[in-house]
Amino acid sequence: MKKMLLAVFVAALVLTGCTKQTTPANVATEVTPTTKVEKVYKIKVGHEFTTESPRHKALLVYKKYLEETSNGRLSVEIYPAGILGKEAEMIESEKMGNLECFVGGPFDPQTEKLNLILMPFFFQDQDALMRVSQSEIGEAIRKDGEKNNLKLLAFGNGGSRQITNNVHEIKSPADMKGLKIRTPGMESIIKCMSELGANPVSIPYADTYMALKTGVADGQENPLANIGDMKFYEVQKYMTYINYQFHPEVISMNLKFYNNLPEDLQKIVTDGAWIFTKEQNKLRLEMDDKYYKLIEDSGVKIYKPTEAERQQFIAACAPVYDYFIQKGTFTQEELDAVRKVALGN
Repeated sequence: MKKMLLAVFVAALVLTGCTKQTTPANVATEVTPTTKVEKVYKIKVGHEFTTESPRHKALLVYKKYLEETSNGRLSVEIYPAGILGKEAEMIESEKMGNLECFVGGPFDPQTEKLNLILMPFFFQDQDALMRVSQSEIGEAIRKDGEKNNLKLLAFGNGGSRQITNNVHEIKSPADMKGLKIRTPGMESIIKCMSELGANPVSIPYADTYMALKTGVADGQENPLANIGDMKFYEVQKYMTYINYQFHPEVISMNLKFYNNLPEDLQKIVTDGAWIFTKEQNKLRLEMDDKYYKLIEDSGVKIYKPTEAERQQFIAACAPVYDYFIQKGTFTQEELDAVRKVALGN
């Protein structure tokens, strides 16, 4: 049954004829040193997080790997903190070829198949997400981005998401009713918050702190690293530690730019993306522990739902799965195939 589901899923995504590629978590590419650099390919990388985020620190590793391994034929410039615009703007710039590389969401403009990763209460942990990312299914999801003129080089763990607010403790879906929860422009999150009874409020990431402080939003949902990095805990009273959703950490490149690279540089760029992913995953786990303590020590009251309470949240979010299947974003067979890989079956 597993093989049949996998075949159905991969066939559904790879009608354009993707070829099998290896996606190791950590690799090294050997390039013979040359005495002359014929051409330097400049890569601008944009993202919206701060320089203290796991994303940015891992991108510094990515930059070092590309420049050193290519013997200077690749030159990388990193633009953090939304210097190049909001995330949606950077993705459009990347599609047009004005930006070579981007890390982050939203995900639908890259490929709607990433919604398979975004389903509520789908992954148990980072390892489960990475089993999918490095599988044939993960490769097929990335391949689907090419129809949007993007080369999805890799995706890792973008963080498990928690819910904070200023009104009261959230122990059940009933406690979510009527709360104004800031959400990014991602349909999967908006649908989750709506099914839980909240009123989603779409606010840019960079504007969220002030929105929480002024009461434009009662709360928000984000990974611990984001809550800590952006200091949302300073303007929130309660946090429900629930891991309701894992996000992919996607690093992508303009497809035309990638295709125009010499073959050996394509390999360096791709291998480097998996090195970035491994480093980012490691830093995120380390910073989760740090930020959990920071949030707790700041005075935010943290609540961990019991298993019975957690099941209430899972049941409330079940319609989200049906919504995306009925919409045609993915099929039940594709979802089942991803779940099999995630569980290691």
